[in-house]
Amino acid sequence: MFIKNISLENFRNYERLDLDVGPSVNIIYGDNAQGKTSIIESIYAACSVASHKTNKDQDMIRLGCDKYQIKLLLEDSDGYKTELSDEYFESPRPKRVLKQDGLEIRRISDYIGVCNTVIFAPEDLNIIKGAPSYRRKFLNTLIMKVSPTYVDLIGKINHSINQKNAVLKQAKFDPGKDHNMELDYWDFYLADLSSELIIYRYRFTHMLSEYAKKHHAGISSSSEDLEISYSSITGTVSVLEAYLTENDIFDGFISRNLSQGDYERIKGILSSHILAKFRSVRVNDIEKGISSIGVNKDDIEISLNGLSMRVFSSQGQQRTAALALKLAELEIIRKIVSTTPVLLLDDVFSELDLKRRVSLVSAMKDAQIFITCTDKSFIADELSQLTEGRSARYFKVSQGTVTPE
Repeated sequence: MFIKNISLENFRNYERLDLDVGPSVNIIYGDNAQGKTSIIESIYAACSVASHKTNKDQDMIRLGCDKYQIKLLLEDSDGYKTELSDEYFESPRPKRVLKQDGLEIRRISDYIGVCNTVIFAPEDLNIIKGAPSYRRKFLNTLIMKVSPTYVDLIGKINHSINQKNAVLKQAKFDPGKDHNMELDYWDFYLADLSSELIIYRYRFTHMLSEYAKKHHAGISSSSEDLEISYSSITGTVSVLEAYLTENDIFDGFISRNLSQGDYERIKGILSSHILAKFRSVRVNDIEKGISSIGVNKDDIEISLNGLSMRVFSSQGQQRTAALALKLAELEIIRKIVSTTPVLLLDDVFSELDLKRRVSLVSAMKDAQIFITCTDKSFIADELSQLTEGRSARYFKVSQGTVTPE
């Protein structure tokens, strides 16, 4: 699947844009703050229902307007065309409308995955050095792209956590009323949902670690050892690993080759453990009026030679690890959905050394690639060596105007 046309209306600094792009390499160049990144952001937002720049949809609306629209015309290898549309309305109330071929898609799980993208941007260093929320977002986004039901699971969990917190807040300020029955309901429901979420996250973290380790070794000439592990509610990962090891089903679990009965037993064991943890902190949670534990606090631990990269790593090491994670993301998507995602390189190509650039581009020889940069000549010289003669199209951006060359 590749993009043929990008159409924007009131998105960032673009009042209107209608841009035909090539199926191979697309170079978007120009001075800073002219609108290059906005094109990359529009592609990512329309495909993933999220921005890599902001968590607020209204930030993407052009100044003075109350809505934006992004349309992408796509074509697959058989010549079949489809159109994705992402509209966000700020008034009369915030609303996002997703469409495929003109028909509204009400469930995000039915929309995400139609056109997969992988983005590599300066913000990705936060996956390594930032707060746990950055790593959860990275992991969640990857799983959503290849497992649509995960989108609905995340929605159910977030709703349940909000409901439980509302009851805890009531219990804090109304100690005379017994709220334990309501809390029992939400704890039981959340424990069941959380066990399923943990299974997803553990599997994909294991795959990320395997592939990222391989790519990192290639970039660093095996001089450093990258490890990624999953961290959740206290004791949960240990319980899961102990059961899988004792029953000699670890490989089957990772490859999703277990029976439904095995799967349900794993869920039950995890759910019981999580439920016990919830109940053990209930008194404290009521006093504070909020949940103190839950999968909304999960993290993935990224270490280099046994040391936490968040604490002990240089910017060069962080950049290499971030690239290894992105290459792992590419490989996982290819393996599971058997299609090559669109690669978006936002102002990072020139910051990578030659070895990292070779690693990135060689992994995507058959992909559609969008690259933003300020130096056209540098990119042109590099690509002629790295892309083995693949055709490239150039677009100059100046003050929100895009000129194809």
